Amino acid sequence: MIPCLPDRDPHPDRRASGLHRRRGEYAFDWSYQGIAAVAHLPLHERADVRWWAGVAEKVAQVEANKVAGKLPWSREGTEPLAPWSSLYHTLPTPPVVSVFGSDATFAWQAVAGPNPTLLQRLRRPLDHFRVGPAEYRAAVGDADTFEAAFAEGRLYVLDYAMLDGLAEGTVDGLPKVNFAPIALYTWLPRRNALLPVAIQCTQRPSRLWTPQDGTSWKMARTAVSTADGNHQGIVSHFALCHQVMESVIVATRRQLSDHHPLAVLLEPHFRDTLITNDIARTSLVGPGGNMERLQSPTLDASLGLARDQLAAFRLSEASPPEDFAARGVDDPTTLGDYPARDDALPLWAAVRRWVLGYVGLYYATDEDVVTDPELAAWVDELGAETGGRLQGLSRPTTVAAVGELVARIVYRCTGWHAQFNYSSYDLFSYAPNTQVASFAPGPVGGDAEAAWLAMFPPPPYASEALALFWQITLQLTSLGQYPDDHFTDARVAPLLAAHQSELAEVESATVARDAGRLLSYPYLRPSRVPLSIHV
Repeated sequence: MIPCLPDRDPHPDRRASGLHRRRGEYAFDWSYQGIAAVAHLPLHERADVRWWAGVAEKVAQVEANKVAGKLPWSREGTEPLAPWSSLYHTLPTPPVVSVFGSDATFAWQAVAGPNPTLLQRLRRPLDHFRVGPAEYRAAVGDADTFEAAFAEGRLYVLDYAMLDGLAEGTVDGLPKVNFAPIALYTWLPRRNALLPVAIQCTQRPSRLWTPQDGTSWKMARTAVSTADGNHQGIVSHFALCHQVMESVIVATRRQLSDHHPLAVLLEPHFRDTLITNDIARTSLVGPGGNMERLQSPTLDASLGLARDQLAAFRLSEASPPEDFAARGVDDPTTLGDYPARDDALPLWAAVRRWVLGYVGLYYATDEDVVTDPELAAWVDELGAETGGRLQGLSRPTTVAAVGELVARIVYRCTGWHAQFNYSSYDLFSYAPNTQVASFAPGPVGGDAEAAWLAMFPPPPYASEALALFWQITLQLTSLGQYPDDHFTDARVAPLLAAHQSELAEVESATVARDAGRLLSYPYLRPSRVPLSIHV
């Protein structure tokens, strides 16, 4: 059957019956810290053989790596980081291992790391972060001044205020440390580089650490990377990808008929997300799971943070251009090298063009939008307290507004998720580079390297993290590659062909940009972006 709007369906009773059945299959539940989830997962959501085979293959690869680690194993040299760099037996060693430790690598990850969507322009001085010319000079020398950088809009901060005060967890009796630091960076046009300037390890005025502080500076950087790991795992990845899409999928199943054009478009973008999230609620975010074991806060604190950040999230304002502009990082003249921006914008443009074209096939006029009862019920339920609890949504009244909303949904479960998920193994699995928990306090002065090493997760826990992050490298689909028989409306074919052609151009341009980078940033190449959140 060709997809159609409700008032054009030749079988309205059958359509209504199908929706009634779906509402019986899918119901919302909010018992887990008030976070919206499906109450019971229908059996057919668990039946993707390809998905189970892919997961099983990844698990087998992890087990092979563990077995190899138990065999006689030698590594030349006695470098202090060997306990962590020696964990890769049959699994690939991430490239970051070879460049870890430099300020350049540390700064690079603010714009191309596992959580590259927090950096923001310093628009005004912060009363609780009293950085100034002295610290700037200690980091940059005489090649630039703090005053010039601020006036020209070249100062940027990572501020982890949302982590402040979270209860600290333990794992197997070992206490973990939670940091809520602030880090200052500067863009130096002459060097074409982003440099770290100073780090404060708390949200209250305290000592500022600079690159002149030796091992204590390394410890301050570790405090930042630990905070980044916690924010990425709890907020950027779990809450704002997996749980946002859980709300969207359940509301879609309940309010849009199988034959609604939007449901047809979105279905491939929903594949295997609910089973992934269902398993994650036990193995990842349930009691005793990865979140509780591997990240710094207690489980209750982590879930509370996720709930609070979901409450602050606005899907209708979450496109890449809106995000970059809101953070003040959209201007390449004041921040010239930002892979997570430069690769995202053309990818978003391709997704948006495809979605707007598809939506226009079925909504000829704004009146079609206003008179679509399924569309209205869907958007209402996305934001309802008894539904998806996504904030800031209102019923669209124009064709363009429908397209923009759907484009944001498609991008959220494709490019947005990919940048967090598929960078995790490359950057998180090497514990000295980015931690999901620290096991010792931050810098206190001096050059005690042992105190720095004590911040890293002990190798057994680093190995747990490595195993988790390898499993989520599974990729079963690629952007633009829909099942051959999915679209039954012949009018879609030329739009899809144009979309695939544009994605091929985006791929080529992204690969070309990547060639000269400090580390490869392949996560927003269309071929590396799946259609759905399936891990």
